[in-house]
Amino acid sequence: MNIKARQAMIIASAIFIAVILELTLLSRLGLPGATPDLVVVTIVALALAYGPLPGAIAGFSAGILLGLAPPFDGILGLEAIIFTIVGLVTGAVVDPRDRSVPVIMGMVGLSTGGVVLLNALVLAVLSGDRVVWENIPGLALTSALYGLILAPLVVPGIGRIVRSLTPEVAVV
Repeated sequence: MNIKARQAMIIASAIFIAVILELTLLSRLGLPGATPDLVVVTIVALALAYGPLPGAIAGFSAGILLGLAPPFDGILGLEAIIFTIVGLVTGAVVDPRDRSVPVIMGMVGLSTGGVVLLNALVLAVLSGDRVVWENIPGLALTSALYGLILAPLVVPGIGRIVRSLTPEVAVV
């Protein structure tokens, strides 16, 4: 199997597993605030491991998959655009030589909290009455906190998988 096929298999598998776990397990935990966003943490991990373009592809794929999965009631493609931005920016901004724990954790926290804010802003522009602005700071904060809790489990795991199965293109 060539390198691009292995890379696509890793991205697709990681995104599929993250979406399934988020929709079936994490969304039913009943935690206060936002649902832990395993999908965004996985996108960040893939973008850190492969770089900006594969990160953007992972983000777009995850957004479309979440948009097609029930019980979706939002605007189809909105999460795909936001997740694409997260994957692209993460892969482009974080220098491969500066992959320290604080930088990675900061990127995860900014990404998970930023997704909540960006989603609220876009929804406010497209359909202003659907956003309850009083809830947004708490949701962004809890989303970032849950992302920081998930990051030590997800980012190193995906990094190990990428380095072992596709060492030729791994950035980490």
